[in-house]
Amino acid sequence: MSRHLSSASLVAVALLASLGTVACGSSDPTGSGGVGKLSFTTWGEDYVENKIPTDSAEVAGFVDGWQVEYSKFLVNFRKIRVADKDGNEAAVMEGSMLFDNHVKGVKSIIDFDGVEAKAWQDVSYEIAPVTDETKLSDSVTEEDRQLMVDGGYSFYVEATASKGEVKKHYTWGFAIGTRYEKCHSEQDGKDEEGLVVTNNSELEIQLTTHGDHPYYDRLQASPDPAIPTSLRFDTLADADQEGDGFGELTLDELDAAPLNVKLYNPSPFKALTQGAFVTALARTIGHFRGEGECTISEL
Repeated sequence: MSRHLSSASLVAVALLASLGTVACGSSDPTGSGGVGKLSFTTWGEDYVENKIPTDSAEVAGFVDGWQVEYSKFLVNFRKIRVADKDGNEAAVMEGSMLFDNHVKGVKSIIDFDGVEAKAWQDVSYEIAPVTDETKLSDSVTEEDRQLMVDGGYSFYVEATASKGEVKKHYTWGFAIGTRYEKCHSEQDGKDEEGLVVTNNSELEIQLTTHGDHPYYDRLQASPDPAIPTSLRFDTLADADQEGDGFGELTLDELDAAPLNVKLYNPSPFKALTQGAFVTALARTIGHFRGEGECTISEL
């Protein structure tokens, strides 16, 4: 991971604007037809499985001395769709499946067999509220599903932030729905729109979740590369109101705290409170094949 967070990881934060993607590939890159297999998976990366550290010369982290460790990172995937540039569909996932990406390892979402060998430029998915019909992966329990259904959540975290002797525990549930479409990623040094299936191949497509995004200090990367995007927690911790016990930091408290515009830049979107800012960032946790990006919109 780079010393400072890249502008590429924040392009997805332009969630209410249309983002262009770069087309590549022919309609049949193999030139011979045939079929292959697609395996969609998900993973939370080291930040979610272990911790987000304090910033140092060796690793990017919180610039204000905090570190965060998750104990739950629940995310519900729905409506994975693979189509070509003309809208012809190769595969569509019915229903949704819930995962806890704090549980270590890459996890299978769904496999599609017999996919025609060609370029499929239009790949999309959703992170959407859990329902009673949502399937459970091996990483979650029935109690996890009920928690998500009761709150109307699509994304939920339990975590502890610490700085020296100070600790802040929080459970944040986000009752939002987000669509990720026109997904693209870097493959072999080139930007590839969607994915390419070749004959007799098995291709893993990872829907990666990024646990550092809720702590960014910008909603859109600065056009000036000299202005980095940083991870911060001081201002969030300051929103914790005395008297609520045990350093529990709630979204209600963040919603009551005006956005600190000296440290946080919401441009070009409206986020008047720390809670609104974190919720906007929560829409950007979904990625495509690692660091790949998608156009993001509200459901």
